[in-house]
Amino acid sequence: MQKLTNKKLGIFTWFGHRIPIPERANLIQEAGFKTVLIWWDDSFLELEKLTKEEQANIYRKSGLDIENAHLQFSTVNHLWFDTQDGQAVFENYLSDIDGLAEHGVSTAVLHLSSGADAPPVSDIGMHRIRKLTERAEKHDMRIALENVRDTHILSHVLDSVESPALGLCYDSGHDYVWSKAPHELLGKYRNRLFAVHLHDNMGVNDDHLAPGEGKVDWGAVLAGVGDSVYSGSYTLEVDGAGVSAAETPREYLLSCYESAVRVFGLVPQSSY
Repeated sequence: MQKLTNKKLGIFTWFGHRIPIPERANLIQEAGFKTVLIWWDDSFLELEKLTKEEQANIYRKSGLDIENAHLQFSTVNHLWFDTQDGQAVFENYLSDIDGLAEHGVSTAVLHLSSGADAPPVSDIGMHRIRKLTERAEKHDMRIALENVRDTHILSHVLDSVESPALGLCYDSGHDYVWSKAPHELLGKYRNRLFAVHLHDNMGVNDDHLAPGEGKVDWGAVLAGVGDSVYSGSYTLEVDGAGVSAAETPREYLLSCYESAVRVFGLVPQSSY
């Protein structure tokens, strides 16, 4: 295992291998990762057998810092409509921000739309985004809006809501497979970059491959991140696909770590 002198590496706790949370946390830490991206929702409570709060505590006790937490996005399109479903989604997000603040997680990651057909920008949706931002400000937290298929909504919101609590979560895989102008967001919002979710693909599907297994221009990505205010971890959002898919969880994590060190040009220290 190697330490890195110039940047921490993190990984999404769901990396494609379903194993018990305590074992997962230990393997992530043993592979060399220092931080994690967690899922802040109880959608998988029946499978995981642990609440999101219990999971967060386990990762912390394993010596891992929580870089950011991903909010659920399956129902996010309702946020833009003046309906009971829209109000319920809004109130759930408010509760999520309160819960993350209580557990000391400083950055929440939010999609503004889900699926191929993005909802229209609406007054009620913008009102709710502003209220979520105010709630984050109250807790001294940040909301990082992630680039997905439709970047029009993302740009509209970031350009309309000026707050130190609202910024960008840059997803390299989404950018490469869906954007007509890759890396443009990194330049436009370099002063509001709060999170990075890094993974590779072949330019056709959102594959979530390890760095170096696809065609993402990592030189351009890293140059953009390096030219921004971002100072957090390089967080991998891989899901067990690609050339490493047949490996054990331990082997897969080590392979991802080593790929990131190599592709990102990180400098290792002596083993420990």
